[in-house]
Amino acid sequence: MVHLDVVRASNSTLVKTQPLVAVFVGGTSGIGENTIRALAAIHSDQGKGLRLYIVGRNAEAAKKIISECVRVCPVGQFHFVQAKDLSLLNDVDRVCAEITRMEEDEAAKGGNGRVDLLVLSHAYFPLIFQPRNETKEGLDTSMSQLYYSRMRFIIKLLPLLLASPLPAHVVSVYAAGKEEKISPEDLSLRTPGQYGQANVRSHVAYMTTLFMEKLAEQNPGHLSLIHIFPGLVFGDAFSSAGLPTWFKIAFRLSEPFVRPFTVPIEENGQRILFLATPRYPARQATINGTATDLDKKSLTDGAIEMALGTDGNRGSGAYACDQNGETIPPKSTYKKLREEGLAGKVWEHTMKAFADIEAGGVFTG
Repeated sequence: MVHLDVVRASNSTLVKTQPLVAVFVGGTSGIGENTIRALAAIHSDQGKGLRLYIVGRNAEAAKKIISECVRVCPVGQFHFVQAKDLSLLNDVDRVCAEITRMEEDEAAKGGNGRVDLLVLSHAYFPLIFQPRNETKEGLDTSMSQLYYSRMRFIIKLLPLLLASPLPAHVVSVYAAGKEEKISPEDLSLRTPGQYGQANVRSHVAYMTTLFMEKLAEQNPGHLSLIHIFPGLVFGDAFSSAGLPTWFKIAFRLSEPFVRPFTVPIEENGQRILFLATPRYPARQATINGTATDLDKKSLTDGAIEMALGTDGNRGSGAYACDQNGETIPPKSTYKKLREEGLAGKVWEHTMKAFADIEAGGVFTG
């Protein structure tokens, strides 16, 4: 486990290095909010500059977060971009267009339009207890929020991410390391009897890893992508009105016994932000070797080492992490699935979904 003092020191160094532009999707509550507050507090008056976009549905929650962040980080710029339904890719595209327009305005004023950090944590927690429910675009609501819409955010914001000099870091918060089985011929889980919480989680974990690996390979030196399992972090999601009664009762009874094993809110925010540090570099032209001089200089006095990628190589540009920031060794199943061409299938499946929906159609794959 990376010690929390090292995490805090690395995060402090990050905000002192250069101005940061960050986008938090799902930032009005939970883990996204925790990380926003951590970034604002760390930046405070010692950072080089902060421009931050909060994407979410709850305008009142965003207003409160922004007010409190401005109080602790008066030099920061905080913007709210309201989403309607992020299970719809058309809404994702609308949000991305608005962020792009605002960054283009910054560039027109002489700034550097870009995104240095993209954190994706949006999802409606009660959906995991519900049966398959397709959106009007043909995607399952839960799988869309956990996978398709998140990958769409990356694709649509890619020009801004590639403009980052850091390089840019993308963090998707869900179920890294929770791969079990996958059905390559039914990636959308449309077959009767296939759909369920465990299969959704497993499919999303596999597909996220393979899609991120492809993006890292396509953009060496520019893009670092991380999928993290955050551990158990108590927040508003556990009191959501949409949760089944049995879950609410079970949670209330077990909370005193479970709480000692949860990740504290402040620590959670720090550890998510830590994923934007040089420990998780973009893919380099040569991997399996030592870090470049710049990478060595950026790592905190040798206290941490370059992270192990999902392909088994250090510094490969795509990473799966646990709640402590430690990389999760790739499961043995990946070797066989890669040999069978699953990586290509996931990429083609996802890009076809994007193309069909963008053209105004309904995805049926």
